[in-house]
Amino acid sequence: MTHKIILSMAPLLLSLAPAHFAQDLHPTSSSDAVRRELVKMGEDSQKHRQEMMDLMDRVAGSDSEKLAKKWKQAVERQNDLDGKNRQRLDEIVNQHGWPKKSVFGDEASGVAFLIVQHAEIDYQKKYLPLIKDAVAQKEARRSDLAMLEDRILTREGKKQVYGTQLRLNQTTQRMELYPIEDEENVDGRRAAVGLEPLAGYLKRGFGIDYSPPKKN
Repeated sequence: MTHKIILSMAPLLLSLAPAHFAQDLHPTSSSDAVRRELVKMGEDSQKHRQEMMDLMDRVAGSDSEKLAKKWKQAVERQNDLDGKNRQRLDEIVNQHGWPKKSVFGDEASGVAFLIVQHAEIDYQKKYLPLIKDAVAQKEARRSDLAMLEDRILTREGKKQVYGTQLRLNQTTQRMELYPIEDEENVDGRRAAVGLEPLAGYLKRGFGIDYSPPKKN
């Protein structure tokens, strides 16, 4: 008798880096070593996450014990890497404050956000005020803050605001949106924080066809 593998997404979070990550200029200040370290941390983490996304497509619904073992090992490696990245980010913030775009570059600042985005909710809440301050000073992206706020809301069992968060439906084994507050107007809120329309985001990132609800 065989049993199909059901993927568990907790505590692992398989969100990939935003597509607007680009190569930064190379400053000559003493911050350059930290900038390069953060960029490398982001590259390693995102490479492994992409590999896991590819593996997830093979594992979902399969009855292969070999694939199940590979998935479990991959989750353990990713969780271990995420833990090391959080520890290092704590050290960087204690020494330099939140990594600002003007000091460390847009890419390195974005990696710092992703480390928080992939963390547990208590860790996210710890850094939420710092990221809000950075956004207010134009030292971090508004779109990153929107993603973090959505993730915290969904983890608290509330509706998200910007439609950035998806979950795995354990019955269909397909990705689906978490519920969205005032979904009819979500694209307006997304545009205000620099996010593309929801239909494009879902199609490009997840292959999901989405039709927004009609406004009353």
